[in-house]
Amino acid sequence: MEKRLLLFFGVTFLIVSLWWRIFPPPAPVAVDDAAAPPPAAVTASGPPEDVTAETPKVKESEAREERYDAEVLAQGSVPSDAVQASTERELVVETSLYRMVLSNRGARILGIELKHFGDEGGQPYEMVTQSAAEALNVRPLDVRLEDARDTTTLADALFVTEAPEKISIDGGKSREAVFVWSDGRGLEIEKKLSFTDGTYRVAVSVSAKDRGEEIEKAVVYGAGIGNEFAESRYVGVEKGVVVARGEVELFKASDLEEGGGGGVSVSGVGVASHYFVGMMVPADEGNYGARLEKHVIALDDAEHPERTVITALLEAPRSPAVFTLYTGPKKLERLEALAPGMGQIIEFGSWMRYPALLLRTGLMKLDGVVGNYGWAIILLTVGINVVLLPLKHYSFVSMRRMQKLSPQIQKIRDRYKKVKPTDPRYQHMNQEIMGLYKEHNVSPISGCLPMLLMIPFFFAFYRLLMASVELRQAPFIFWISDLSRYDPLFVLPVLMGGTQLAIQRMTPQTSADPVQTKIMSFMPIMFTFILAWAPSGLVLYWFSNNLVSMTQQMVTNRFLKEREETAAAVKAVKKRKGKKSGKGQPA
Repeated sequence: MEKRLLLFFGVTFLIVSLWWRIFPPPAPVAVDDAAAPPPAAVTASGPPEDVTAETPKVKESEAREERYDAEVLAQGSVPSDAVQASTERELVVETSLYRMVLSNRGARILGIELKHFGDEGGQPYEMVTQSAAEALNVRPLDVRLEDARDTTTLADALFVTEAPEKISIDGGKSREAVFVWSDGRGLEIEKKLSFTDGTYRVAVSVSAKDRGEEIEKAVVYGAGIGNEFAESRYVGVEKGVVVARGEVELFKASDLEEGGGGGVSVSGVGVASHYFVGMMVPADEGNYGARLEKHVIALDDAEHPERTVITALLEAPRSPAVFTLYTGPKKLERLEALAPGMGQIIEFGSWMRYPALLLRTGLMKLDGVVGNYGWAIILLTVGINVVLLPLKHYSFVSMRRMQKLSPQIQKIRDRYKKVKPTDPRYQHMNQEIMGLYKEHNVSPISGCLPMLLMIPFFFAFYRLLMASVELRQAPFIFWISDLSRYDPLFVLPVLMGGTQLAIQRMTPQTSADPVQTKIMSFMPIMFTFILAWAPSGLVLYWFSNNLVSMTQQMVTNRFLKEREETAAAVKAVKKRKGKKSGKGQPA
């Protein structure tokens, strides 16, 4: 029975592994540049806005333009109460964790380089998707107003700031930068940013006023996140994030096509890649809404001709938008510090989340001791096997007993081989087999228990190793320089398959069915090919588990063999004594 269970899980794992190759996701539909609406009007919740519609906000804008034209004609210049810079400036904010570049044109973020994380080229990881930013003219901290013309004006407006061009922060200190702009016709925008060393969080306040009254606005994060385009079975796609009432919802681009990606009374909105996230977390979740947008941009890349990116918008009411901007790794401790439940952004899975978090705690502590995640994975694997040692020993003993009963069970099956399963006599066969199990105190299920217990650990380890940013670019030894990527020499998968085959040869064969035996012998080869391109951290776990299981099985087999030999010797002695005592008795 345990082999059928193993075969079932093997086939299931094979189907899940190969499904994405057999049925790949549909390619994004290319957007015709000639027919595409302006980026500012492309939303996931409905059609582009009709900027010619007669709305009260448009009328207010036209009224401001009329007042502005009158002042220009009267003064021959920009109104005296306009606040606008004469030249464009770039500001660099540098802390121990990141280097951020801002521009007073739009008071927006041009780039965020994470110092402790590198990209595929070995350069600091860039959080801003530059290709999307240039194609869509969308950058973090852009402000959208209800009038599309005001939004376009703000993107090109030169804000006034007294902040120096270079702001260096260290020692946990904080610095502030303020950007202000006014068109002189009643529209006033102010952005305050407060930076603190030692954290990826930036305190942001955005105010938009029309003739002194705060108006509705939306603050942007995006478009997209990161410059790397690495989407595969083991690297998740870019997703939009909406957090409300302590629950995190993740939206793929296809979800936005179906009308998803919005919310009210939200406690966070942003964009997440596989390992990094840009989040806007409002100070008062009851007063904000959220919206996600999807864009398809063309790339000058033959392998990836286009890319779908997501933009997040934090919608603020008629009061300043006060929120925390987090742009950094999806590290559990930092996300949980943002707001309750924010750690759910890390995709450990639903029912696998709790065992994955338990394993993560052990992995982090072991890494703190040995200073290498590869060795930490090995030690944690050994620890799991030690905990399951009694159950695995019991399983090996049961399988050994089942092996001895296999010939007798096969004889029973042979007597009923011409009986169909629908025949009532077929039940007699099952009753005889169960009676044989009961007579020898053997349970066919006992051999499956350790396997059933190891399966949750395997999937929990899978989720942990797939989602943990700590393992990204974490080296092990020799040629394995990144535990989150596959072994470039395929040495670990071959060793894993070889040890799996060795374990199979050492395991007592409880079935006499030759077809099942051949299928089982093919399983190690199948798993070797399946995991050949899996992250080396996962293969290392499986290989380590195989080594521990082999050692344990060798010890158990020797123990059982010695015990059987001792029992046979005792039985032989008793038999000889019985014969001698029988000879000395009178006839």
